Amino acid sequence: MQRGVLTITAALLALLGISATGFYLYSQPRTLRLAVGPLGSEDARMAAAFVQGLSRDKADVRIRLVLTEGAEDSARKIDAGQAELALLRADIAMPSTADTVLITRRSYPFFITSKDTAITRIADLRGRKVGVARNPSGNIALLKRVLAQYEVRPEEIEIVGLTQDEIVSAAKEKRIDAFFSINAVGSHTNNDGLRRLRSAWGENPVLIPIREADALAAHYRAIETGEIVRGALGGDPPRPSESLQTISITSRLVAAQSLDDTLVGNLTKDILALRLTLAAELPAIQALETPATDKDAPLPVHSGAAAYIDGEQESFFDRYGDWFYIGAMVLSALGTGGAAVLGREGANRRRRAMAGLDELLELLSVIRSCEDETELTRLGRDADLILSRVLADYAKGDLDAAALAAYRLAIDQVGRAVAERQRALAEG
Repeated sequence: MQRGVLTITAALLALLGISATGFYLYSQPRTLRLAVGPLGSEDARMAAAFVQGLSRDKADVRIRLVLTEGAEDSARKIDAGQAELALLRADIAMPSTADTVLITRRSYPFFITSKDTAITRIADLRGRKVGVARNPSGNIALLKRVLAQYEVRPEEIEIVGLTQDEIVSAAKEKRIDAFFSINAVGSHTNNDGLRRLRSAWGENPVLIPIREADALAAHYRAIETGEIVRGALGGDPPRPSESLQTISITSRLVAAQSLDDTLVGNLTKDILALRLTLAAELPAIQALETPATDKDAPLPVHSGAAAYIDGEQESFFDRYGDWFYIGAMVLSALGTGGAAVLGREGANRRRRAMAGLDELLELLSVIRSCEDETELTRLGRDADLILSRVLADYAKGDLDAAALAAYRLAIDQVGRAVAERQRALAEG
């Protein structure tokens, strides 16, 4: 019986050890690969801040960067399973196997020129030179989409690709008539971009909005509507003097659809918390915003991020509470079954141990009728063997004190019967 108790105890301890090991592994920080690029871009700086902040805050989720050549390459990495996360501009590329977690930056493209050009609307750009930042290459594609909305064909204008350092000189030297600005005005103002625009086009530039933003948003799901707020370019009086309607494009942190919802929810929570801890080091991080979780949103949101944003994220016990309940029931059933098995096994062992009592009673009847002294001696030795077996069973715990008392009485009867029969045989 003691051996069975030890076996069940060892099994329960092993089960508890496995459960503790599983919980320990579950609670360890999970490291996810984040595809972002190119090196030195706004997205790469934002991603580096995520890595630093999550590590410093000892978050449940950590990030390891996978550098790429740009948004298209980042999207390919996540679709190929070489990364679980990506940070990219939605109008350039979106992976087919990933959904939005957070909007990291929102920009409001517009055209800017000077009064001398007499350009007041987008249709006036025909026959003119329009500058645009050549990196990333998606800037030129976005420009062509906007021009197509106003039926301005690419061959009707000259598109001039510029680096950031060439914008001011190209405007001052009249190498461009207008500039298609994408990142200068955003949800968190790019002071350097605004300074460049004022330097290139003067303190009173002409801003040309994109008024058909709704139509563009209806054609391209990565384009949304927005507005350049009054005073976005600074100054007194403010520039622009009134809010201008335009389009909005977003950079997004996306996560593979295969990632666990709780993991993505925790990542969303931890990154949003960085807006306070990293604001002084990276002001642009204050532009983080949560995406719309509506069913008809143009770009789907990861179910884990949506659950956190909507306050529906399940806790650990919400997710695994049923398993704890089932586990408790299983352990209870195992305990009850084990106790029943041990009880049955103990009863069987006691029944086997008490079989010696029947043997002694049979010996007793044989001894009283025995006519041969040699046979009587053998019967006495058989009784001694039964006694040895009984003592061994008692030592193992198969017999209690009451059973041992019964055996003692039977052994005494056998001993007296042998002695009496020996006297009778001697007298005869």
